[in-house]
Amino acid sequence: MFIRNCLTPKKELTLLSSPMTIKDALATMKGSHYSLPVINDEGSYLGILSKRSILEYLETQDEQTTLLELYQHAISNCIDVSANESVDLHSSHFEDCLPIIVRYPFVPVLDNGEFVGIVKRSFIERTLEDCFGVGVEGTRILLGVHNQSGTLHSITKILQKYDINIISDIAFESDSSYLRRILIKIEKSPHLNKVTADIEKHGYRILEIE
Repeated sequence: MFIRNCLTPKKELTLLSSPMTIKDALATMKGSHYSLPVINDEGSYLGILSKRSILEYLETQDEQTTLLELYQHAISNCIDVSANESVDLHSSHFEDCLPIIVRYPFVPVLDNGEFVGIVKRSFIERTLEDCFGVGVEGTRILLGVHNQSGTLHSITKILQKYDINIISDIAFESDSSYLRRILIKIEKSPHLNKVTADIEKHGYRILEIE
């Protein structure tokens, strides 16, 4: 899946500008926004501002500074600049978002260095749910296979023989015994025992059925 298919464009986002004060930013974030992207006057992405990063900044200030004074500080002091990892609109793919989204609330998307939007965590979650067939009733079969061409085609032909539809299939890295593991979710079938026997007859090991 290409990033352009995952993108929430910046025109649909609430954005913060780096010259804003903490007070104005908190007013913008009031309600549903816990963290937001920050851009500069040129529209370049700078990082993430969150209520947590604001609190951490306030804790570093002199005790004599009043809250009203702190509220007038620019949010540029509070931006989490470490959250500047991004994906490219044209050259990146969906899977490139995964190592970023486990650490940050969204994935910034750039086009030739220009901030054009984000990939939301909720979109990534829904996509992974679709990949695993979450919410669709079926039977999961975990297979141990050798890493060779034609494996998935061979397994698919076996399932076609029994008129069984595949809901999802995911390949994993090797375990201690087999080079690859494939998790296949199929629709419920009265022929499950015949299917599993046929799969094993073709040299594939069934590791688990659920």
